[in-house]
Amino acid sequence: MGVEQGVRRMFEWAKQNGPFFGNSLKFAAGGSAFSTSAGAPAFPPPEAVLRALACPTCGHGVSGPGASLHCMKCGAYFESRGRVLDFRRAGIVRKQEELDWSEHWSAEKQHSASQKFFSLYRKAIFARAVAYFVDHYLAAEGLLVEAGSGTSETSMLIDKQGGRRILAAIDLIQAVLESCHPVMDVCICGDIFRLPFQDGTVDGIWNVGVMEHFTHPQIDAIMREFHRVLKPGGRAVLLWPAVFSIPQRILRVIEFFINLRRPRDDKNRRFRFHPDEISQLRSAAQGRAVLNRNGFRTVKIDLGLRTGMAFETVIGQKDG
Repeated sequence: MGVEQGVRRMFEWAKQNGPFFGNSLKFAAGGSAFSTSAGAPAFPPPEAVLRALACPTCGHGVSGPGASLHCMKCGAYFESRGRVLDFRRAGIVRKQEELDWSEHWSAEKQHSASQKFFSLYRKAIFARAVAYFVDHYLAAEGLLVEAGSGTSETSMLIDKQGGRRILAAIDLIQAVLESCHPVMDVCICGDIFRLPFQDGTVDGIWNVGVMEHFTHPQIDAIMREFHRVLKPGGRAVLLWPAVFSIPQRILRVIEFFINLRRPRDDKNRRFRFHPDEISQLRSAAQGRAVLNRNGFRTVKIDLGLRTGMAFETVIGQKDG
C-alpha cells in the first residue's frame, strides 16, 4: 500500500470515528484546508482594526472609505482583493520562503489526501489547544492577531467573548487567506517582519507552527516586531515544535521513506509535508532566552501535553 493511499485510509478512519476526537471533528468531516465555503469578513474592517492599521512602508496610520485604504502620510494605497486586505509593501522582491509557502498552500497540494488529514488533525486536536491558551493567556477583549495564520483552522474554537475580541489573520500568502476560517474578523496579507500595525495597538498575538521556519536572527526580528505592535501588558503565545516532538519525528521518518522510493530523475525535488523546520525549540531555557532578549517577560513555557507533544507553548508579556 502506497503512502498516499495509507494516509487516505487514515483520513477516512478519522471521519468515521468522530466521537474519539470530540465535537470539533464535525467542522472537518469531508472538508479540506482549502475549502472555498468560508465566510468573508465584511469590508471595511472593524473599527478596532482600522484604528490600529499602519502603512508598512512609513508606519503612519491609514484611512479611506470604499474598497481601498490609503496612508495618511505617504499616500500609498492598499486595496481589498476579494476578502483580503493587501498590505504588502510595493516593489519587494518575493522571498524564497514566500515561494515555498505558495507551493505548500496551492490548491493542488492542499487537496491531496495527506494534507486533508493534516487539516482534520489541526481542527480536531490543535484547535482545542489554541482555544485554551488564547482563552487563558490573551486579553478577553481587544484586537488579537494570528501572525502567520495560514487557514486559521487551529483558531476556529477561540471564544470571541460575544464580539469583544476582534480576531485578525496575517499571512504573506494571499491565496491561503482567501480560504481563511470565518472565525477571523479580518484577513490581511502582510509581512511578519513588518506587521501593518501602529506601535502599541495590538492586545495579543499568537501563532501555531511558524517560528521554527526561520533562522534565529529572523526569530529575534519577528519577536521585536511583536513587541513593537503590542500594547503594554500584551502577550504573545507561540506554539512551537520542539526537537523531541513525537508527531514531527514520525513525519520525518515517513518523508525519508517516500524520498527513498522516488525515481532517480526526481531526486532533486525532495518530498516534504511542510517547508523545512530549521529552528525547532531545543529546550524551555531556549524559549525563555528568546523572550527575554527581545523585551518580553516569560509567563509560561508549556511542554506540550495539550498538543499531543507536537508543540511547546512559549508565552511572553510586554510589560509597561
